Amino acid sequence: MTLFGDMHMKDEFLHSVPTPERMLNYTQLSFTELITSNETTTPPEAFTELFEVPIGVAALLLVSYGAVFLVAVVGNICVLWVVISRRRMRTVTNYFIGNLALADVVIGLLAVPFQFQAALLQKWLLPAFMCAFCPFIQVLSVNVSVFTLSAIAFDRYISVLHPFKRQGTSKLSAKLIILCIWLFGALAASPYLIAYHVTFVYNPPTGDFTRPFCANTGVSTRLWGMYQYGLVALQYVLPLCFIAFAYGKMGMRLRMEGCVTAPRDDTVLKNKKKVIKMLSIVVALFGICWLPFQTYNVLQEMMPQINEYKYINVIWFFAHWLAMSNSCYNPFIYAIYNI
Repeated sequence: MTLFGDMHMKDEFLHSVPTPERMLNYTQLSFTELITSNETTTPPEAFTELFEVPIGVAALLLVSYGAVFLVAVVGNICVLWVVISRRRMRTVTNYFIGNLALADVVIGLLAVPFQFQAALLQKWLLPAFMCAFCPFIQVLSVNVSVFTLSAIAFDRYISVLHPFKRQGTSKLSAKLIILCIWLFGALAASPYLIAYHVTFVYNPPTGDFTRPFCANTGVSTRLWGMYQYGLVALQYVLPLCFIAFAYGKMGMRLRMEGCVTAPRDDTVLKNKKKVIKMLSIVVALFGICWLPFQTYNVLQEMMPQINEYKYINVIWFFAHWLAMSNSCYNPFIYAIYNI
């Protein structure tokens, strides 16, 4: 995550928005070294402007993130209530859908509001333990979502393409799979608990290093970069490739069955197609919403200089908001398809 600044700051500072990694380097420099350091062309006095966000922009972001928080939490709690309270809704697919809703509630409650305020204010005002906990929860929730989508795709794939070899996943197996998803998701996100700490960076008003900032200080830059590449592959690229393959095969099989099905089986086939279509839309929205943010995560590791781009703050907030907004859409999709 970059440090975000005022879009109206002086021209000489427009191309020098510092990154968290650079800010951490500043904590090791004296005031004189900081001014002459090759790490940035921005003098310490400019950081006051870099930290500022126009009131209008702040208000727009507050409304946008507030809407995501409200819809994600309320909408997905309603989905959970429907799945839990109605016996006929307790199917294997709906168990997985309920797990998706739970992950979205968690990210809405514990990741969206806290990380937004830190990005907007450019300092960490929450308890120190939450510095690692909040990004850990965000990564955990994304892991759970994409692993659950993969589990649904696998279950549907077996049911559609091999209906006589295996009757799909049982309810007990589904519950065990969900437990494993949360455990593996937590394991994959655990490096954040080790890496992220509250450190102190340059604070222009006082002229010393007293601004609390949450960033990676526990893992080397090289190892952290390797982890980020692996995380993008694990929680985005590989699952979406598998899901696209599975739904593609299922779509072709259902189309073939539609040409030869008997009239009495027509309703069953239509229901299968409706479920596959609904789940495909859920997956497509996940892929679209997370693509800009995942792309940014990769690019900043490959080309750190992108964090010096004039409008990187606008790009980051748009990409992050779009990713967080993915938590809002699923309840509406389930309602439309009467699941």
